[in-house]
Amino acid sequence: MYLVADINVDICAQTSCKLCTQYCPEANTILYNDQLGKEKGYKYGAAYVAVDRCKGCAQCVWVCDNMAKHHAIKMVMIDQLPKAAITDNVMYGEKSTTALLASPVVG
Repeated sequence: MYLVADINVDICAQTSCKLCTQYCPEANTILYNDQLGKEKGYKYGAAYVAVDRCKGCAQCVWVCDNMAKHHAIKMVMIDQLPKAAITDNVMYGEKSTTALLASPVVG
């Protein structure tokens, strides 16, 4: 068991700051989806974590808490995530990268 980043979509989708995607030291680990949160009526999309790439460094938590002041990311045990994105289905677009949500990981 290990810790991975978990992003609160309700908080993240209200900001659209994307700082965590820029500061994560592991490429293609924190990604951004323009459609996350739309079903709840949020204007922006939200970031999400490809958990099989997350090293648990918590750099994103520091950036979100201290630079962005959003407090949308916390570290959780991987078996406690309600669902997770894995990188088996990564799609590389011209201006974006998307990891599709695979079957949920239930804790």
